[in-house]
Amino acid sequence: MIDALVKVRPMGAAWVVDGAERLEPLLFLSGAKAEAQAHAIAKSIAKGGGDARVAIHDRAEQLVGTVRYFAEDAAAPSEAPALGI
Repeated sequence: MIDALVKVRPMGAAWVVDGAERLEPLLFLSGAKAEAQAHAIAKSIAKGGGDARVAIHDRAEQLVGTVRYFAEDAAAPSEAPALGI
């Protein structure tokens, strides 16, 4: 399976988050807010069962970092089982 790619890159004086399938480009004035939103989107993709990768670019459009989020196992329990004590 190919990772859903969520990119953070500069656009003029702002920052854009785009790349994932069906994701409309999101524009931010703050790079930190754009990066936080990209991570939130990737986490949401992982919770939905898909692998995701966030790619961060600097103002010179150079790749400066990536973070991968792996699909969460849908069969895994959300809470620890009760001990019945």
